[in-house]
Amino acid sequence: MLNVVKLTKIACMVALLAACAGNPGEYVLTGKLQNCHSSYGVVRTTPSFSDETKWDTVQIAADGTFCYVRSFDEPLFSFMVVGEQGFFQLFLINGTVNTLEADLSVPGNSRMGGDLENAYAFQKKQQAALDRISEADYTSFEEMQQAISALRDSAEKELAMIPNETFCQLSRQERESMFLLYRTTYYDRLRDRNLPANADADYNRYMLEDCDVATSENLASGLLSYYLGWCGLYREANGKGDPFQYQMDVACEKIKDVTLRTKAILSILGDFFGGEDKYGEAEAVYAKANGLLSDSTQRAWLTEKYTTFRKLRPGAPAIDCEWSDAEGKTSRLSDLFGKVLYIDVWATWCGPCCAEIPYLEKLAEHYKNDARLDIVSVSVDANRKAWENKLAKDKPQWKQFLQSDFTTLYNINGIPRFILLDKSGKIITVDAPRPSDPEIISWLDEKLK
Repeated sequence: MLNVVKLTKIACMVALLAACAGNPGEYVLTGKLQNCHSSYGVVRTTPSFSDETKWDTVQIAADGTFCYVRSFDEPLFSFMVVGEQGFFQLFLINGTVNTLEADLSVPGNSRMGGDLENAYAFQKKQQAALDRISEADYTSFEEMQQAISALRDSAEKELAMIPNETFCQLSRQERESMFLLYRTTYYDRLRDRNLPANADADYNRYMLEDCDVATSENLASGLLSYYLGWCGLYREANGKGDPFQYQMDVACEKIKDVTLRTKAILSILGDFFGGEDKYGEAEAVYAKANGLLSDSTQRAWLTEKYTTFRKLRPGAPAIDCEWSDAEGKTSRLSDLFGKVLYIDVWATWCGPCCAEIPYLEKLAEHYKNDARLDIVSVSVDANRKAWENKLAKDKPQWKQFLQSDFTTLYNINGIPRFILLDKSGKIITVDAPRPSDPEIISWLDEKLK
């Protein structure tokens, strides 16, 4: 026998559905959120990696009820966010009526109902299965392939029981995109086992013959760049000294869309010019890219990057600059010449940079009495106050400076970055190991000899 509370909840939901019936063919979501501290939520109405992100605002009444009705140009897996209290997956499919009930004081206490109730239950189960594949410790690419095939077979059997074909197609697309991610990034598993990029023949065959990541979505997500990066590592592992030229060759072969191919080549060039020329490829990379880029602005960018890159080769004099300390006193990088300089390029807003600080602190302590080495941190923060506050809180015991243009001067496209200069101010490397590297002390000791 239903209790009074449950009957009341059902009556409220029925009344809310009646008030938000919408027009035939529209998507309808109604709900009640207990212990909700926000007067609105937001629903993302664009795909995850679209060029433009759009949101709809959903008003939430004082009693926690809400109603969201609209028509979409295409179906979409999306989500609704309610402040910092709630995150709910949504299937935005026209012609479906859906309900959401949740107690926001209890994480995970939510229930989706309506036309797609079974679909939500299925997708939750499938996501758990996908997570298991992601977290499993497979000993070979083929073993992972078998797990992927088994999940696909079982999922298809369950999808046959769900009548909404639009959802089924979306679910398949989501599943296959995750499979593509797991297959393409299998190299991460090899690297975790200290194996080279070419260590698994089945993986090599898949990547070179079957893998297709040539889409704008995969460029936006970084998967295309990952694939091309693996191609370079594979080339290196096979003893070839032209990994970045090879990446461009692969891009030209695999990516038929000219605009997408150009973006991929620019990404490859960004990685190359932002690092170190391990194999002396600079001239060849520049010449090849110059022949592939037709836009005058892009070619001018290439020439600028190449010119700066040549100035940053090992043995070249460091690019001098003026910077300021926490007291506002200005000085120059060249004022520190006379010792080997280990330079930390960072910013307060950079999570990975801040994660290196405890290791940098230990490194500074280790070398504090070594007259041969100075450890220097240079922040690229635009907000001086944020930098000063961070220093006041952390109280670092090594030299600190602010120079917001340092990344431009040193062709740096991502931080943290560590640079090593010799005592005469010449570049040893513009891509030194991080303080968290287990071999950092032995590496520095070798450079100090």
